[in-house]
Amino acid sequence: MNMAPVVPLLWYQILAAILFTIGVVGVLVRRSALVIFMSIELMLNAVNLSLLAFSRFRSASRSSCPSSATGKRRAWTKSTS
Repeated sequence: MNMAPVVPLLWYQILAAILFTIGVVGVLVRRSALVIFMSIELMLNAVNLSLLAFSRFRSASRSSCPSSATGKRRAWTKSTS
């Protein structure tokens, strides 16, 4: 039985929002091109984290079906009786 701690989706979204906010502040406050590009990269990483978290939680909710755990579909055949 897997007893690994589960991090709630909300925590990922809060972290992504904080990173995105830091990136926006960096773009608006700084004038250096290098710092602006680093801030944009931080914002893109925040979006990536958010998408990854949604993807993980969506696949975790679908894993209750035995066929989706392996990624293979079960071939259903008609029984001949």
